[in-house]
Amino acid sequence: PDSSLGKLADLTITIPGSPKEETGGDRKTIQPMGSLFEQTLLLFYDAVILKIMEKKELNSADMFTKHANLE
Repeated sequence: PDSSLGKLADLTITIPGSPKEETGGDRKTIQPMGSLFEQTLLLFYDAVILKIMEKKELNSADMFTKHANLE
């Protein structure tokens, strides 16, 4: 929130998780190199997408028509 981008935003979300450089602190995890943050971010993103799907009355089939296959 204190960054230049955060100051421009109408809403900011703080995702908990330790940065790769932080090895101690109050966030105890055995996950290597900050992967707790990435996993939390993925769960948050999924929750946002599910809420958008609900509000727009979309289902998984609708979403697949807009999905890019980059595999």
